[in-house]
Amino acid sequence: GMQVLGTTALIGNPVPLNALLSTCVDAARLGCREIRAVQANRESNGLDVMSKPGEEFRYTVLTEADLAAQQAIVSALRAAWPGLLVVGEEDDAAAAEKGVPGEEPPVLSKDLCADAACERAVPMADIAVFVDPLDGTREFVEGRLGNVQSLVGIAVDGRAVAGAVGLPFPEEGGEPQVLYALVGAGSGALGRGVNRV
Repeated sequence: GMQVLGTTALIGNPVPLNALLSTCVDAARLGCREIRAVQANRESNGLDVMSKPGEEFRYTVLTEADLAAQQAIVSALRAAWPGLLVVGEEDDAAAAEKGVPGEEPPVLSKDLCADAACERAVPMADIAVFVDPLDGTREFVEGRLGNVQSLVGIAVDGRAVAGAVGLPFPEEGGEPQVLYALVGAGSGALGRGVNRV
């Protein structure tokens, strides 16, 4: 009867890991854009973080980037996979305030990692996605931007199986890059193709 339907709806279809990873790569790219926007704003306002006395100001720029990146990543992933457990580093409520009310998060691409040969699909209930929106906080504050990363990791049954590392300020300049890897399937970089394992 109805009972069975309810349960099935809750479990939903298994989530293909390469599609999930693709959305994490795309989300990491969104996070990178937010971090870059805060940095550009900081530069255009002549806000050299190091020259300002007072931790408070540094903290503000950092918090701004951190929360904006988390909001972009988490809201887009939750929209792409309703019911998915997405765990952010920062306080959810604080991050949510960075969102524009009523603004839909961008739709994430599910086929960026299609060439990562992985047929594996797992029940959504077994998945957790962990977001560290701005890894390298000290580096960000000190302006060593090459060491700043936006991290999105996928765990299945508590084990890390895949992840995306967004580089908002790649060493060679240009647009943000996202490196990714999926256990048993290979690694790659957005715009650089996949290396098979």
